[in-house]
Amino acid sequence: MKNFIYPCRLPKEKVDRSVGFEFEYSNLEIEDTANLIAKEYNGEIIKINPYNYKVNTSLGTFKVIMDFGFLSNSKLKEINKEIGLELDESTIEKIEEIIAQIGKSLVPFELTTPPLKISNINEAHNIKELLRKNGALGTKANFLYAFGLHINPEARSFEVEEILSDLRAFFVLYDYIKDILDVDITRRLTTYIDPFDSSYILKVLDFNYKPTINEFIDDYITYNPTRNRALDLLPLLTFIDEERVRAKLPDEKIGKRPTYHYRLPDSRVDELTWSPCFAWNSWVLVEALSVEKEELARLSKLMYKYLETPWNLLQKDELEEEVNRWVQKSIKSL
Repeated sequence: MKNFIYPCRLPKEKVDRSVGFEFEYSNLEIEDTANLIAKEYNGEIIKINPYNYKVNTSLGTFKVIMDFGFLSNSKLKEINKEIGLELDESTIEKIEEIIAQIGKSLVPFELTTPPLKISNINEAHNIKELLRKNGALGTKANFLYAFGLHINPEARSFEVEEILSDLRAFFVLYDYIKDILDVDITRRLTTYIDPFDSSYILKVLDFNYKPTINEFIDDYITYNPTRNRALDLLPLLTFIDEERVRAKLPDEKIGKRPTYHYRLPDSRVDELTWSPCFAWNSWVLVEALSVEKEELARLSKLMYKYLETPWNLLQKDELEEEVNRWVQKSIKSL
């Protein structure tokens, strides 16, 4: 896969779609990041508060925040008003500064790109290099940094059959992708990218499973009432039927988007040889398998058979060999 790292590959279908990236990192202050983006893309900076900036550019709006809603959303000010603490502005700022200093060892900064046209997707690599050259640190810089690169690819279709195909393809390729991306052990040990439960995987891989979109949403939430999955479908399902999702998960923080939320990759923004294209290209493989219906059915049945008897190492070996064979063939055509 070394020759598959860069540039970003284009999917086989519907390249007029968009994709957004969320880079988590440390060691490069929020204001400095906003200034870099503004300079690079001739943008206008809007300061919401010291932990939340927006930068309007010709590409769209970038967001730069400390990934801690208490600070980025000015929650202390809200609490001050609601319960009458009577703290003045300077006191609130000092308390926030103390919290921020304590949190910096664990809580990342986050740079969110606007939706980029897939035809312009290599801009993601340029943004990563901008962070690297200005001192940003990524996942491997500290064993406490469970930082991720989150990718939000616009769905090819909102039809339940195609969403099922995408999910089946992700399940089939999950172990392969996890290995080639070399996902950091700290991130694997957190709950942020929990794998799907085998009972749900078996349900989805069964080609007798032909739900309506409402049934699919209900089943997904029953098995996955959380955003913390390596592939989070809640933003997409909320876009399709917001009332249904929020009625079942009223307290879950879900961004409504016509996209998947691919959370598996690390954010190694400080590494010269790493590119967000590598992570994106792993998603392109998922889409490539999704549209090859015969191969998807064949590999799904192999995986289903293995999950039913996981102690059968011969079946595991067969599944891995067939997945590897399909991947090597597909890489040549991308």
